[in-house]
Amino acid sequence: MKLLLKYSIISLIIICTACTPDIKDYGKSDKFNIDSSATKIPFATPEVIRLHESNLKREYKIGPGDRINIQVWNRSKLSGEHTVGPFGVITLPMLGEFKIGGMNRSYSANLISKDFGKYYNDPVVTVKILKYLNNKVYVLGRVSNPGVIHFSGGGTLLEALSMAGGLPTRDKTIFLSKCYIVRGNNQIIWINLLQLLQKANIKLNIRLANNDIIYIPASMDAAVFVMGDVKNPGSYQIQTSGLSVLDAINLAGGPTEDANVNEIRLVRDMKEKDGVRVINLENMTAKGDFSKNYRLKDNDIIFIPKRGAAKFNYFLRQIDPFLRTFITGLLINDAVK
Repeated sequence: MKLLLKYSIISLIIICTACTPDIKDYGKSDKFNIDSSATKIPFATPEVIRLHESNLKREYKIGPGDRINIQVWNRSKLSGEHTVGPFGVITLPMLGEFKIGGMNRSYSANLISKDFGKYYNDPVVTVKILKYLNNKVYVLGRVSNPGVIHFSGGGTLLEALSMAGGLPTRDKTIFLSKCYIVRGNNQIIWINLLQLLQKANIKLNIRLANNDIIYIPASMDAAVFVMGDVKNPGSYQIQTSGLSVLDAINLAGGPTEDANVNEIRLVRDMKEKDGVRVINLENMTAKGDFSKNYRLKDNDIIFIPKRGAAKFNYFLRQIDPFLRTFITGLLINDAVK
């Protein structure tokens, strides 16, 4: 009879993961409500993005690696091409070292004209940029070709992602869901790539600044641990559509025959008394009570104890030593709700 009940529970898990309401409705207004503002990624709105773009400099600043052409009208010996050195310096006839880095074309031309004016009457100077190498961003993380991306003009996030080769093809479970941009020393901008790439919300296609760092984590970087008496204990990815308790147990193959499905623990915060929930799986499968089918967060731990192991201390003896370091004395004493 117990064996029959066990298989019924496993079957119902599979059925219920497909037929239950959206899991965003589950949970109370506490740390187990994933939709609380404290747990959301602070994605930039189109209004915030426009604010960041308003601070971008409109004119290109000459910098290291740029190839430039300086023409002095009717003075061929003073004219020529130059590659800007690592410290923004070029060498000009008669003037010697000239620091052009950080200047725009018109300003640098005026300054060179003024310096040549010490030797010639009213020299006319023009500066052209032949090759842009200082206008760059760094694309890192889950893309095919991470590294430096150079722009000849003002680049955008979509252009940078395209030039970085998109997603790696070796693992189809990896997909772009979010990224952040580090700008300068005090700005981090989170972009919702699902909205930008899949919903075509072009308002999120932020214009990039020189030396921006774009980092793209994969959704597989967020995972939960399903441990204890399940068929396939281990780490499971949180996909963009979200993962519930039932989803995770289903991915782990369901409980074993010896599992105590009435005393499942969901551990979220190791330091807080209300950081643990006790979940009765039979209430979900037999009574349709999905009030504790919580939406899971990164690093959540679901532990299904063995039947007859009443104390939470059993958890400590079974889990991986790395995770064990996070369990506090508060939980050792079985202080759960």
